Amino acid sequence: MRAPTRLLVALFVPVLLPAALHAQDPKPGSVARSLERLSRDEGIAGLPPADSVTAGPRTVPAGTTVKGPVVALGPVTVAGRVEGAAVSLAGDVTVARGGVVTGDAVAVGGRVLADGDVVGEMHAMSSIPDRPAAGVATADLRTPVQRTYDAMRVVAGTFGVLLIVAVGVLLFAGRNLDEVVATLELRFGRAFLVGVMGQLLILPALVVLLVALAVSVIGILLIPFAVVAYAIAIAGLVTLGFLAVARLVGGAVWHSATDTTPRSRALAGLAVGLAIFFALWMVAAALAWAPLAATVVRAAALAASWAAMTLGLGAAILSRAGTHRRVAAGTRPVELASWQTPTPLTGVVAARRPAAAVAER
Repeated sequence: MRAPTRLLVALFVPVLLPAALHAQDPKPGSVARSLERLSRDEGIAGLPPADSVTAGPRTVPAGTTVKGPVVALGPVTVAGRVEGAAVSLAGDVTVARGGVVTGDAVAVGGRVLADGDVVGEMHAMSSIPDRPAAGVATADLRTPVQRTYDAMRVVAGTFGVLLIVAVGVLLFAGRNLDEVVATLELRFGRAFLVGVMGQLLILPALVVLLVALAVSVIGILLIPFAVVAYAIAIAGLVTLGFLAVARLVGGAVWHSATDTTPRSRALAGLAVGLAIFFALWMVAAALAWAPLAATVVRAAALAASWAAMTLGLGAAILSRAGTHRRVAAGTRPVELASWQTPTPLTGVVAARRPAAAVAER
């Protein structure tokens, strides 16, 4: 070897050799994670700590006994006896003739060649399965733009579904909706109190219903249907009341032309009112990239929605889902006496009382 070549080797070998050895030496953290996953997912007990793993091939000579598992970052050859598992994290596990492994033989990135005796199970895998631990939520890998888009899409879809429901209610239960709106206008404060009480009594009322049905055999059979019917009734009352509040708010903000039909004005008020309530939710969705601001706006939207649902539920209960016309009207009909006559100009006036017959003397 020429002198310049020997000089270069002498200069670079001390520098390159530690780097190469360091590159072959795996990180202790990765070895610890591999051992943890083998213990957790493959059920291999008694594995040693990461600093006890042999960095390279490991051989158990014939006639020798090793207490505990043998784990190496390279091929493992067992010609003697291993009291435990034989694990190779990067190669084959070979149990020669006459060799004994009392535990499992596990080869990661290799094969298990057993000419000897393996008491446990033999596992050969290309890599250690990376399974998430139970109860640990997976990380959200979406970008802030994707999270914002998904949140806005959910809000827009909910608004569209509720608008379709509003059109259906307006077409098939328009008079009921009118009565709930009228009840809100006349008994606003009382509707809120009744709504709060209704929310508090939802579960107790269900319990009372179930207990009443459970006293008979036929009632017990009807319990599943009663629960479903009860849930549908509560959902219907809440939806009808919320739509009534939305129509009342929308009608106060948006004034339709006088030449439009009442149904068109009601539909416009419903659409505007729903848009007002969902505007806060849309703003919160648009701020998904800023968690603190989104939380504040979402709390305001939740408070407004809860207040609207509470008011609507109370009005729906007071008006009996819009079927109790007298409650919505707020007055009772005037009963006419036998001697009263209604007139188209001045209302109800007293007619001349019939004179009593004078007894003849």
